[in-house]
Amino acid sequence: MNKRGVSRSLFLIGEIVGAALIAVLLISNAMQWTSTERPYKEYLAKDIALSIDSVFASPGNIIVNYTGNLTDYSVDLTGNSVSIYNTDSEQSNKIIRNFVSSENIEVNRIKLQKPKNVFFTKAGNEIFIDDSANINPNILSCDKLDEKEELRDKKILIDPGYGEDNIEESKKICNIGNSLISNIPTEGYNSLSILSTIKFDVGEPKSLYCSDISESDAPNEADVIISLRAGEYDNEKNNIKAFIISGSKKEKESRILACKIINSILSNKRLNDVNIDGTSIVPIDLETTNENFSKELFLKNEEKAGDFEAADFDKIFFLLEIGNAESEQGKLLLEKVSELGSSIAKGLIDYGK
Repeated sequence: MNKRGVSRSLFLIGEIVGAALIAVLLISNAMQWTSTERPYKEYLAKDIALSIDSVFASPGNIIVNYTGNLTDYSVDLTGNSVSIYNTDSEQSNKIIRNFVSSENIEVNRIKLQKPKNVFFTKAGNEIFIDDSANINPNILSCDKLDEKEELRDKKILIDPGYGEDNIEESKKICNIGNSLISNIPTEGYNSLSILSTIKFDVGEPKSLYCSDISESDAPNEADVIISLRAGEYDNEKNNIKAFIISGSKKEKESRILACKIINSILSNKRLNDVNIDGTSIVPIDLETTNENFSKELFLKNEEKAGDFEAADFDKIFFLLEIGNAESEQGKLLLEKVSELGSSIAKGLIDYGK
């Protein structure tokens, strides 16, 4: 008997059996992966995570239209990861991939179910995933507070900029102030802590008396001053601006609150039919600025305008210039009384987050 021949035959049989086992395992594994669509979900999760990394790294505001096919899947976005799965009943089969987050940028957590379109948007300090590109590119990047602070226990003074030079626009601004005041209690604020530079109407709920320009509370009694005005420019540009006092003790806090409120206005979908050309926060030197900024709003008791020093001013303050009353889009914006009031109220809440 040729033992070498038998040994070789057994070796060949072993190879065949081994190959067959491997083939069976590969086919079984392939069938399992195909049935769960795992490879494609793996690809999508990794690709979305890399896309979000790119959005994080992009300077300024950006909108990215993601072209991967997600119509058969659900997508969950959290603070530092993305999850892909077929249905809510298949949570155990979801694929999770992490992306590189940033402490300065907040990820808007959202779940999309079988989206036909997917957009990644970086706007200001936030990143969104949505099925439509409706985020306003004018959204600002807001700084963060050194220490978390809410305004619920603060005295907030509303200065609606009522004047005799333009009664019609002044009444619109006063009505926006009223809308703001009506929305504040729903956000947990005490109406007794709301002050105004003009008198309140008699009765409840608390509201400004927009038919009279009589003075009411003194600004120096407040912790926060929100001054509202309509811009007046001889062009069709419709911008939203906030003016803060340069060099004041609360300059950073004023900038953050103004930023939050402007972004809240821009994010209000009920204002999508109004074109806003641009936004900005402008520090002003109140010690040398012109008469358009009445220093009486900032003076302490018996203090004269010439005595004002920004370094001693310890209140959160900004003057919000809402659009351009001379432009068609600005006129349309000023008609959105309830939308503007609710947006400003939301900005107050966002300040403490």
